[in-house]
Amino acid sequence: MKKIISVLFISGTLLLPVSNFVLADSVTDKAKTMQMKMQKINLNTASLDELATLPGIGEKKAAAIIEYREKYGKFTSLEQLAEVKGIGKKMLEKLQEHISI
Repeated sequence: MKKIISVLFISGTLLLPVSNFVLADSVTDKAKTMQMKMQKINLNTASLDELATLPGIGEKKAAAIIEYREKYGKFTSLEQLAEVKGIGKKMLEKLQEHISI
């Protein structure tokens, strides 16, 4: 019984520093996610990867936004985003708080 307790104690001691790194990474990832949520994405300057972080927007819709932007020029209103294929009024309502022009 003492051997088992000793082994568990030593194992826990050895794993503790590793778990701290995992926790630190988790906290860092959460902080980055929160920061991205707080910042609005500019439709006229955002990259494909940035657009793909928006709720409901994957790579295909992000590419469609960029294609629209290249074809018709910069967005002049947020409502104009509804003209992009695959983005309707409901999607636009979800995105309003996350985007800017």
